[in-house]
Amino acid sequence: LLLGAAARVVSERGSAALTHRAVAAEAGVSLASTTYHFASVADLHRATFEHVGSAIGLELAALVSAAARDAAAVPAVCADYAVRLVSERRAETAAVFEMIVAAGHDAGLRPVARFFQDQLTELFLPYTGDTAAARTAGAAVQGLLLTAVMTGEHGALRGAVEDLIRRYRRRATN
Repeated sequence: LLLGAAARVVSERGSAALTHRAVAAEAGVSLASTTYHFASVADLHRATFEHVGSAIGLELAALVSAAARDAAAVPAVCADYAVRLVSERRAETAAVFEMIVAAGHDAGLRPVARFFQDQLTELFLPYTGDTAAARTAGAAVQGLLLTAVMTGEHGALRGAVEDLIRRYRRRATN
């Protein structure tokens, strides 16, 4: 309840608006409820980032794992999920990007951002065969997602993500 409300606050108003008071108002609970669960604003920020990042990351990991037996299917699976992230799951996706930007200014969030970056790299590594290529592919997909979230236009997203990931697979097999 509280972390869902926190994600909505971040998605709608940005990470700077994430306070105990804002989460309490969004969740319809007392301020004491939020401060009981999150002693500081830093704790609230970190927990929100972990919550939204984990929800997105775990689902992507499950989808890629299921497709791993057929490496040729991985680009399409990732592309379909990318479209879902900017349509059905836009609020969570926007919250993740807000928190990534906040990590640039908040040293307490950097380990969370690095963790998710490393997880994405590990997810692509079996497909690309190379850590640098996996990290680059993950960062490029994030850039495409960020652009789609920012503009609200995602008509070309599926094709772009699929093409990008296929190119890294060819690179790994050549």
